[in-house]
Amino acid sequence: MDKKTGAFPRISLGQRITISYFILLLLAFLIAGGSFNTLTRQFLIRETKENLREQGNVIVTMFKRTSALPEQNELRTGRVLANLVDAESVIIDNKGVIIASNRPRRFPAGDVLVYPRMKTVLGGSEESDLWTDRDRDMVAVGLPLRNREGAVMGGLFLFSQLEGIDTMGRQINRALFKGLLLSGLIALVIGVFLSRSISRPARNLSAAALALARRRYDTELPVDRADELGEVARSFALMRDRIQRYDETQRAFLQTASHELKTPLMSIQGYAEGIKDGVFEGEEAEKGLDTIIAESQRLKGIVDEMILLSKLESLDGLYRFQPLMLSEVAREGVDKIQGLALELGKSLHFSTGSHPSSDLLPVDLVFGDREKLLQALINLLSNALRHAKGHVYVTASPDCIQVLDDGAGIEPQELPRLFQRFYKGKRGDTGLGLSIALAIAEKHGGTITVTNAPMGGALFELRLPPLHNSAANSAAPA
Repeated sequence: MDKKTGAFPRISLGQRITISYFILLLLAFLIAGGSFNTLTRQFLIRETKENLREQGNVIVTMFKRTSALPEQNELRTGRVLANLVDAESVIIDNKGVIIASNRPRRFPAGDVLVYPRMKTVLGGSEESDLWTDRDRDMVAVGLPLRNREGAVMGGLFLFSQLEGIDTMGRQINRALFKGLLLSGLIALVIGVFLSRSISRPARNLSAAALALARRRYDTELPVDRADELGEVARSFALMRDRIQRYDETQRAFLQTASHELKTPLMSIQGYAEGIKDGVFEGEEAEKGLDTIIAESQRLKGIVDEMILLSKLESLDGLYRFQPLMLSEVAREGVDKIQGLALELGKSLHFSTGSHPSSDLLPVDLVFGDREKLLQALINLLSNALRHAKGHVYVTASPDCIQVLDDGAGIEPQELPRLFQRFYKGKRGDTGLGLSIALAIAEKHGGTITVTNAPMGGALFELRLPPLHNSAANSAAPA
């Protein structure tokens, strides 16, 4: 910890990866080294026991040809043990008394051998274990000596010190340590390279995030990587592009909104100042007041639609989703807009593409908010009525509502801009109605498309995913 600031020193992602890699490598080497040392020692002990047993069997075979053990201190027996057996060897009778040994100073003849498993060997069983005698660790093997009749007449014991085994184990461990050290250095270099290959894209992502916070969108990211970091980079690049488009849309929206709001405000201000200063009197003053009222109402309508559009795009809690029939929504929308149609002297025609039965299948339903869908449909219908010559045709199917007018259609250059905020055609109102309709459709996981019909007029299609489609449920908030 830093004594001045009281904070812990900063450790980068690459350093953490390198440290973690080094710790794992060290643990792996310790476990591998300890396991190898234990296995090597066990193997050497097992091989030593087998070697002692093979040497002892030679002596056992020799005594099978005799009928009795030799006398104590017999020179011939001691020479045989010295020539045939490398380890310390002792021959005892069936009372445990030493008859002969190739280490007479350590195991003098006439003494009783002190060995825990001596009775088991004299009972006719072979024994092998580790034995500590006078602070010496040894591998011990005991073999019963039988005469030609098969009776046990004594025992042969062979001892090999563990010091030689431990010395050989240390030599093997030194060679193992050198190999592990070399491989560890190579692995550490590889680990540093890997940590840098991971931390470098992370630093680039961090720099891109800081640049994004400063509204800079020109930072390059490693989107060509085929791993998880590449997926993160591609997701970040997609988010950056969407934020950039959103910023551009918001700037355009604010510029357009300021212009749209400025016009009625200037008209209101002009007439208000004219009436106050006495420029407008009598009928002109009345006309000015009417204009102020009309422009205030238009201004209020623009502000209300701006607020509604903002809420529709940002607040999922405004939506109350439930299974419903799109054809019923279409019929209700047509009923609600009939008053405007009569006022404009135009006709609305409603039909259904399919007739639902009493037993509804999931495909006949959509998952949506009835009031919001009605709002979207009314916006489409009011737009169609403004541009129609005399008739608007509404056709509803289980997942689509088509609105067709008999007007002049839409100019090709207007089609890409039709759903932009504040974009108004020749008979447009506030320029927000179609934007609101599109926002509602997208919140339902659906779409609104517009084309010029082959027979003339504009054709709008509001299409929603059926209830059985998982996309509809994923689009709807809980």
